[in-house]
Amino acid sequence: MPKKPAHDPKHGYDHDTRTVRVAHHDLARLLLMFRSLMREQKPGSWEHMRDYDLSFERLADAVDAGSQIRYGTRWTGPDLRMRCTTTEPVYDWPEGAPYDGEVTFTWNVPGYGSHASEDDQVQPYSNTALCGFNWVKDDRPRRVEGLPDCPECRREVQLGAERPRGRW
Repeated sequence: MPKKPAHDPKHGYDHDTRTVRVAHHDLARLLLMFRSLMREQKPGSWEHMRDYDLSFERLADAVDAGSQIRYGTRWTGPDLRMRCTTTEPVYDWPEGAPYDGEVTFTWNVPGYGSHASEDDQVQPYSNTALCGFNWVKDDRPRRVEGLPDCPECRREVQLGAERPRGRW
């Protein structure tokens, strides 16, 4: 008797890894619908990166990664219609964040990649990055140039930047 697969290929669910396969187009449409519904919420009703948007930003990262692979050198960058922006009144934005003009520094933590912290956190220990990552004295981070490679930190630093719209 043949062994049954650990997943249901008809519905794209893999029980062992608890993952679901969804078409790139379907996920992109879901994200665009979420952004439309989100904009109908009353002003200040969500805290930025503490409510649903964190999960949906991660899904947008997956859509962007798929688009980058699919289009290769023709890829023009993230589709920003799927992303939160500082012009959306639904969010209660944290004070002193990089999109309020605060300076951020990028720190590389060996073994954990690079993360950004606010200007006043320049001690190489007991810091919290924009993404919530903490490092301690023994981590020995060092300051580096450019954007961090942590997607959450990079997103927070870029939120206030002037960005072109995606092409969808």
